[in-house]
Amino acid sequence: MDKYPGLFIKISLIYLLLGVTVGLVISTDRMLATQFRFMHIHLNLLGFMVMFIAGVAYHVLPRFSSRPIPWPMGIKIHFYLQNIGLLGMLVVKFSQNTWSGDWNKLFIVFSIVTASALFIMVYNLFFILLSKNSSTIKPERKECC
Repeated sequence: MDKYPGLFIKISLIYLLLGVTVGLVISTDRMLATQFRFMHIHLNLLGFMVMFIAGVAYHVLPRFSSRPIPWPMGIKIHFYLQNIGLLGMLVVKFSQNTWSGDWNKLFIVFSIVTASALFIMVYNLFFILLSKNSSTIKPERKECC
């Protein structure tokens, strides 16, 4: 397995453990559930699910389709942007719950970083899935008689 698909899968498992741990903690108290629900959801969805899917997809889809990844450097950029964006959103959300202040602009910055990472993933995976002859679609010729 290549470096970054493997890293995606490894870090996704760490996010799963964190998400489950936060889920166990918030199940003990309704106030904690209100305060940490965002963290629990995003650790599990953006941290575990998306990163696990990305790791498996980056490993499997080029092999199944016999097509190279259109932007290989994008995998590395996706990995770092996804982690920076997710962790930034979690820290800002935790800070909003803990300290007073206007954290919305910083939260929006980290949300944009995360969205950018996901756009890179969509770009790379979408163009792997296009058929090899998608630019020159030819009608089928039928045999006569």
